[in-house]
Amino acid sequence: MAQAQTKLTTWQAACIITGYGVGSGIMTLPYLVNRAGIISCIVILLIAFFFSYCMHMMLAEMIIGSGRDAQIVTMFKKFLFKGKFARVLTAVFFALTVVVLIANLAAYIAGGAEILQAAGLSPMAAKLVFYAIAASVVLFGLKVLGMSESISIAIIIAIIAVLAGASLFHLDNPLNLSAGQPNELLAFFGMAMFSFVAFFSVPQAVQGLNGNPTKVRHAILLGLGLNLAFIVVIVGCSLAASASITELAIIGWSQGIGTWAQVLGSVFTILAMLTTYWSISLALSDIVREQTNWNKNLCWLIATLPSLLLVLANAGSFLDIMRIVGGLISVMIAILVVPAYRACRKENGQTLLPTSLGSLPMQILVAGAFIIAAVGSAVSI
Repeated sequence: MAQAQTKLTTWQAACIITGYGVGSGIMTLPYLVNRAGIISCIVILLIAFFFSYCMHMMLAEMIIGSGRDAQIVTMFKKFLFKGKFARVLTAVFFALTVVVLIANLAAYIAGGAEILQAAGLSPMAAKLVFYAIAASVVLFGLKVLGMSESISIAIIIAIIAVLAGASLFHLDNPLNLSAGQPNELLAFFGMAMFSFVAFFSVPQAVQGLNGNPTKVRHAILLGLGLNLAFIVVIVGCSLAASASITELAIIGWSQGIGTWAQVLGSVFTILAMLTTYWSISLALSDIVREQTNWNKNLCWLIATLPSLLLVLANAGSFLDIMRIVGGLISVMIAILVVPAYRACRKENGQTLLPTSLGSLPMQILVAGAFIIAAVGSAVSI
């Protein structure tokens, strides 16, 4: 039987993964690095990247083992939720997933609306305009989303390159080389891990690449690698060139370069919010459709509209929601992935990760890293 044609290129699949993570706290990292010290944070960042890569590869192995069109809820149902309580456990996890992802989506509407409001729109109009742009792309499905993500990521790369080049003429700040306090280092680790998180976009990447192990492996490495590159450039340039180190780095960074950079920085922020919203909402729509067999358009509405209603109800500021959601996702994944992954390997054998990275000690280390990251995401500094 001939293999089905892939829906996405490797680059498009990688951009879906990058798009999920690029809005997930990257712009808060320079503020944390300024507190914790750049040398310590470089080491921590590389550790976070390694554990995140292992976790995403474990997820990809399980998705392939479940069937290339399976979503995360079905994956856990196949490999973890067994026995007479299987249906109840699946329903509970499904409900928790929906709540967490809706809260996550609300954070991006709130963040995107803040930028549009600064551009002159009223608070209500800003929220509605961002929602309309964000939700409409998802309605057209995986291929259109993949194309939109790849175009947006290309524009983001160009914007960061321009801002980084301009920063070379505004290297006004000394870098903090001293090691920070333990709570500052822990907070940075938590946000760094969260900045790589693209868990729920892995099924879309696997599906779009028809479960091809080589392409999936390359897409995950490229997708996370792009986020690593974004973090390194954004942190280094914003620390060196910012007028002041702000909690949302693009504000102080663009002020340090000039007015034109503030406009470009706003475009970057909007695109980062959009790409993440697209990845998460498509994942949520697919999860709802898989579990309910409801109409595609209804599942799209369920995946997107509640997040708008939360924001209209003023459910919390952008950074507050991000911190809460980051902790919830990390805890859920850390608790559930490792035992499910062990069951998958027992059933299917090695698929993506080499033996050393898929071993029991490594599984324990990966789980521990995400639990520590969840603690770090709740630390106040």
